[in-house]
Amino acid sequence: MDRCCKSALVVTVALSALAHPCAVAQIAPMPYTPLPAPAAESQAVGSPESSENQPGAVIRGWSLGSELAPSAAVTGQEARLNPGTTDVVFFFDAVTVPGSTAPIEFRYRLTDYDGDWSVTRNKIAHYRHLPPGSYSFEVEAHTAGQPWNTAVAHLPLEERHFFYQTWYFYTLLALALVTVAIETLRQRDQLLKGQIAMVLEERNRIARDCHDTLMAGFAAISWQLEATSRLLSDPDDRTRRASQSCELARKMVTHCQADARRIIWDLRDSDEITNVLSHALSRALNMNSIREHPQIDFAVEGEEIPIAPTAVHHLVCIGQEAVTNAIRHSGCSIVHVRLKYDSDCLNMAVGDNGRGFQVPDSAVRNGHFGIPVMQERSRKLGGTFRIQTSPGSGTEISLKVGFRTIHPLSDQQQHVVPWIGV
Repeated sequence: MDRCCKSALVVTVALSALAHPCAVAQIAPMPYTPLPAPAAESQAVGSPESSENQPGAVIRGWSLGSELAPSAAVTGQEARLNPGTTDVVFFFDAVTVPGSTAPIEFRYRLTDYDGDWSVTRNKIAHYRHLPPGSYSFEVEAHTAGQPWNTAVAHLPLEERHFFYQTWYFYTLLALALVTVAIETLRQRDQLLKGQIAMVLEERNRIARDCHDTLMAGFAAISWQLEATSRLLSDPDDRTRRASQSCELARKMVTHCQADARRIIWDLRDSDEITNVLSHALSRALNMNSIREHPQIDFAVEGEEIPIAPTAVHHLVCIGQEAVTNAIRHSGCSIVHVRLKYDSDCLNMAVGDNGRGFQVPDSAVRNGHFGIPVMQERSRKLGGTFRIQTSPGSGTEISLKVGFRTIHPLSDQQQHVVPWIGV
């Protein structure tokens, strides 16, 4: 009401001054009384407080184990835990405006360990079974019911690793394992080489003994039988039969002598042991071509498949025997040797352009052992042995063997066999 009266009076004076300008100087001005500012309304409950009134979080320190008393706290700019420390307790508090009695809440987390904040009104945080690593403990305080918009207190934390948990330990361990593996392979290689050397030495010893004793005995028997055959050259019937028997014995000894010589050569020459038939057969044929005159034509058809060394040995012996017979008995000028690899079998053929012969049923009784020996080797391989010949048309010896019966090797064994000599 007073405010309204004073306003009306001011308006009346102003109008009077405008109506009578000369009277303005005679009227004393009314004293001006400033109006008081309206009183601030009381702050509504739950409205945001200014940042000056919000509490600030501080980290007082930390302790190890089960020490929960703040007096046992350790302070510092960074918490470092020794290897094997499983428990750690953090102590924190809030700095508030003097006289403030509002309840304070805290939220905290351990980065790279906690998935979210943990809210509490207590002033400690306890972590158990903390794995080694680097973390950061964060805590924030605010007045209950107010938003979280205050500064966050940080404390770096590092728990050291045991030596066996470090990256350089695993690096050293990997290097040690690689070294052990290499040394194991080296020792195994040395052991295999030593065993192979022992086997080769024993084979050479057997070869020397056979050459010095067995071959000498065969030679002596052959000479003695030849001398006896000459003594029994009388045309008498009994004497003639005895001479034929001695000649047969001499041929048997000669054949055994040739087989023994081949065995001794195989024992001494470890390079001949292979799983590739063409290599072994070519080498054997080259030995014959050096000593004899007829030309030897050797060819391989199809994709060659490695086979067991035992089968290679029998096939080489059959081929070598067939070539030797053609060179010695057929009077040929060329010998053809063919290896043909089909999808499921191997075909080997040895043919010549010589005089041919009539295959007798009693070849062994007549002193010829080549054909029966080749037939026996063919039976061991499970193959089919055939002879096609007639007088004046040459001879062809063929052998067909299935791959299943000669035990083809796996891919790993193909590379191992030539190295170890087995």
